[in-house]
Amino acid sequence: MITVTTIGLVAIALVLAYLIGSLSGSLLLARAFGRADPRRSGSGNAGATNALRTGGRGYGAAVLGFDLLKGAVAALLVPAVLGLGFGAALACGALAVIGHVYPVFFGFRGGKGAATLIGVLIALLPGALLLGVAVWIATLVASGYVGLATLLGMLGVALATLFAPAAGIAAKLFVIAMTALIFYTHRDNIKRLRAGREHRFERVMLWRRR
Repeated sequence: MITVTTIGLVAIALVLAYLIGSLSGSLLLARAFGRADPRRSGSGNAGATNALRTGGRGYGAAVLGFDLLKGAVAALLVPAVLGLGFGAALACGALAVIGHVYPVFFGFRGGKGAATLIGVLIALLPGALLLGVAVWIATLVASGYVGLATLLGMLGVALATLFAPAAGIAAKLFVIAMTALIFYTHRDNIKRLRAGREHRFERVMLWRRR
């Protein structure tokens, strides 16, 4: 039975998850690594890929770890502390991703949400994430396009969830919504891919190593 107390706890959890998601790793860690605002260079994105591109491996790895962790904390720890169930955890995960994309602390200009979403998936849907990671790796080494790998990897996660007999309606709605969001935040990547202007990491491509 849903009570007023439960509704209040869910509301608190969602707000906390959004605020956690709004803690942008690339912006908070920039000064520690002696870097300028990553939104002013590279792709102009406040995410791990642009941090790697503009600040090097150490900065990029730190940002990736931070954004993964905040997704897991928002989706797993916040609902657990407040005694909420799996559906609320999924909602918290979604709000954390939205917070990363539109961070209240940084003028609502954040990243594309992929790393934070992976953190959420590690915490809540690890089985579906396995397929997504496999698709991501295969696409990246075949094409060199991180954006394309992310898009196809997310489709892998969605398909794994939608066709899993044990997945409930809440999980299916979550992956549909998150897939739509990831495609939206990567809309510029899609345009560049179609125009043949997308940045390619050729050093990760298997055929380039031969």
